[in-house]
Amino acid sequence: MDQMALTEVRPGFARTGLRSDGAVTTVNWFEPGYKTIGPHSHPFDQLSYVLCGAIRFWVGDEVFDVVSPSVLYIPGGVPHCAEPIGDERALNVDVYAPLRQDYLALCDHQGFVA
Repeated sequence: MDQMALTEVRPGFARTGLRSDGAVTTVNWFEPGYKTIGPHSHPFDQLSYVLCGAIRFWVGDEVFDVVSPSVLYIPGGVPHCAEPIGDERALNVDVYAPLRQDYLALCDHQGFVA
């Protein structure tokens, strides 16, 4: 992962992306103390794999504290947001389907040819 282009989305939150013909994944790093800017939604189903640390997810009217190694399913169209819990850096991988055109620029480092 050291060779992936990292994009700082906001202070305390950075990501990169990977893709195939049918799906996009983002690899997300949350620094301790990062606070969410609030919920958003999109039409894509999302699987969020927490690989390091712990992340609190707000999904619709529910709250989930997800501790590594775990996965959370977020249905398309449901408002959601996330922030790290505790004092360690959190790492998660989000898998979106179908293919998210708006995230393809995060994957440019792959040199992917469709």
